[in-house]
Amino acid sequence: MRFISSLFVRLSLALLVPLLLAMLVAWAIGVGVVTRALEQRVEGQSRNAATVLAAWGLPYTPELLRRLAALQQADFALLDHEGRVVVSTSDTTAAALAAPLADFLAAPGTDRGTFRLESPVRSIAVYQAIEATREPRYSALVAVAPLGDAASAAARAAWWLGLAMLAATAVLGVVLLMLVRNITRPLAQLSDFADRIAAGERERRLELSRADEIGALGESLNTMMLRLGGYESRLASRSRMAALGEMSARLAHEIRNPLTGLKLHLQLLAERIDARERGRVAQLLTEVQRLEFLVSSTLLLGRGQPLDAAPTPIGPLVAEVLDLMGPSLAHLGIRAESRADERLQASVDRGRLRQALLNLVVNAADAMPQGGRLLIGADYDAAASRLQIVVEDSGPGVTDETRARLLDTPVSTKPFGLGLGLTICRDVAAAHGGELLIERSAELGGARFAITIPLSAEAFAAATDD
Repeated sequence: MRFISSLFVRLSLALLVPLLLAMLVAWAIGVGVVTRALEQRVEGQSRNAATVLAAWGLPYTPELLRRLAALQQADFALLDHEGRVVVSTSDTTAAALAAPLADFLAAPGTDRGTFRLESPVRSIAVYQAIEATREPRYSALVAVAPLGDAASAAARAAWWLGLAMLAATAVLGVVLLMLVRNITRPLAQLSDFADRIAAGERERRLELSRADEIGALGESLNTMMLRLGGYESRLASRSRMAALGEMSARLAHEIRNPLTGLKLHLQLLAERIDARERGRVAQLLTEVQRLEFLVSSTLLLGRGQPLDAAPTPIGPLVAEVLDLMGPSLAHLGIRAESRADERLQASVDRGRLRQALLNLVVNAADAMPQGGRLLIGADYDAAASRLQIVVEDSGPGVTDETRARLLDTPVSTKPFGLGLGLTICRDVAAAHGGELLIERSAELGGARFAITIPLSAEAFAAATDD
């Protein structure tokens, strides 16, 4: 902000100083033009009067000269053939004319012309030659007009012109300051926005309702912020998945060996006990198998291994997941139901798709700690040309805000969860060319998670015919 204030001062000075100088120059030129015009007017009046006296052959009597002097507010003097003043309406003017007149007459071509008198008052003198045939006694007529009134008029004009220039300067100065403010204010917003970006704020947006280059820059910054937020989110997700993948690889070695041993001993135990106890051992084996699936899911996290796709009946796969999770769901008071179309068959990675379904069922069970209903369905959406495997529950559901966050970067809402379940489901769906959809269940009222897999109508028809 200090930079913006400095920029405002520098821009203001860069515009106001030339404006002031230009106004001063314009004022000086204007005063000069007015002064010159007034002096030319006085000179013109004196020249006209001298021309009339010299050309019309009027009698040059003292009375005529006095009346004309009063009318023109000027003094008149008649010169003899030696250039001396012989008749004058003012003795003071006659005395002041001596030296300047001698200098003027010394120059060539002096039939008519003007020269200046600086004393006793600043005046302008007009020299007009008289034809000898009209008045043999005199050779020339000089009209001397004081410039005091013209100077006073020029001073008044300079005063009013200065006031006008000052007012114009003030108005233009305000306009220029508003222009500078209009430039520096959005720059200040841009600077503040950049500072917030540097501070790590990614949710703010710059509001600049402008249609110029600065507005375009603001839109570019907003777009950059959106992309930067997406890049950071994806980078954080990848870093997180990489860290979890590394951690899971270490844990898998420590977990898999005890699970293998436990599974082997349970199988041996099942062979030695009577039939009445084998059901309990079978339940233990089912739980061990589920733990193996969870460990495998964690091992696959972030590895991006290629699909091992093969034609797979979807109905038996759904039934297998329900059989595996059935005892746990029943213990929680959850009634599970399957609505999978037995005709459905698609080329999928059976192991990874089973992992995804297990994660969705586990999430649904965790959302219903007091029991409820769970539905696993599989059908074909002919309008979208895709296979849908859906897990719905009667739990509290997912809000719009949570849905957007889960789809962007899945995180766990459980106290000790890592957010891996939905990440695995989303990756599995993406690996099959589909997506993970999160909606509200219209039938059960809770959440509805759907893994979609593209399947053409021809492939669906061929699979169902087989």
